[in-house]
Amino acid sequence: MVNGDAEKLDRLIVAVARGHADCLDGIYALAGGRMLAVAAGIAGRENAEDVLHDSFIKIARFAYRYSDGSNPYGWLMKIVRNTALDFVRSKKSKAEVNIEEIYSLSSSDYSPELRENAVLIESALSKLQPDERRVIYLKYYLDMTVREIASLQKCGKSSIQRTVERAERNLKILLDGGTNE
Repeated sequence: MVNGDAEKLDRLIVAVARGHADCLDGIYALAGGRMLAVAAGIAGRENAEDVLHDSFIKIARFAYRYSDGSNPYGWLMKIVRNTALDFVRSKKSKAEVNIEEIYSLSSSDYSPELRENAVLIESALSKLQPDERRVIYLKYYLDMTVREIASLQKCGKSSIQRTVERAERNLKILLDGGTNE
């Protein structure tokens, strides 16, 4: 996200906290696509719009808790993530994270150097096993703990921890120029 967008989001969230609900449209315009991608990654594509709708209700309701000048993008994504996790838990279903449906890491918003690094990471991620990509996405992109991932995937914490360690090891090998095969 471009720094100016973060400043705009910051001002919009503060305005929502002051009762200007019409500023929610601006938040959607700046971050809606990414918010939808997070919702789809956790709750599935078919549920993403419902999760996003519920997230905007929470944003409007709890905007007063936002600290002016903090990370607006992170604050919004945390609301979406938590709303999606609540949705999945309430449906008692296993959420399948489809990494291919998540927006590209190599956004055109990045500088050429950052974009090049993002392309290398995307390439390395594509070579991981699906379960490894899933835990890397959940742990690092959605900032979930191993315990949260285990709960979401309905399996043991130690199993998830081993998968995370294997994925990190393979990702390091791939980024260092090796292969994990």
